[in-house]
Amino acid sequence: MSLRSLLGLLLITGLMVGCGNNSVSSFGGSVIANGAITVKHNKVTLRVADAPNAVIDAGGTLRVDSKSVATNPAQRELLKQYYLAATAVREHGIATGKAGVAFAAESVKDAISSALSGDEGKTKERAATGSNKVVQAAMKICLDLANIRTTQDSLAAQLPAFKPYADIIQADAAHCRKGNDD
Repeated sequence: MSLRSLLGLLLITGLMVGCGNNSVSSFGGSVIANGAITVKHNKVTLRVADAPNAVIDAGGTLRVDSKSVATNPAQRELLKQYYLAATAVREHGIATGKAGVAFAAESVKDAISSALSGDEGKTKERAATGSNKVVQAAMKICLDLANIRTTQDSLAAQLPAFKPYADIIQADAAHCRKGNDD
């Protein structure tokens, strides 16, 4: 590996670490589906064109335009599932970021060691293992998105107030995983 490539990796790693764990927490939230879903302050906010914002809390309460929506126990359970799936995207996103930073740091260390020793065999093997860990962490997000979609479909069928938000997540888990099922 050239010195220029090594310095580039070091710079990228530094930037990733600087933007890592705490930056997500310092903003206090996560954005899903191009801003249509926001997870912040223990609430999931849904935004769509031509409809007021909807907010779901951990207890399964739905508020549309700041007004509580009456729900039955089954609907509340679905709203709780939606909340849990959306917050899982956030948690799995953080875990994926941490795995990526760890992988980058280990790759830089291996690249330096390889450049000094001339042995690239173990470096390539560890790089493949490390990248696989990052991909596996990211695949959890695909499952979370599939859970959101399944739950949003059920909510739209059972809760009229939720219908305007029924198309936020359109892709399924297979689409999310496309190219990563090797």
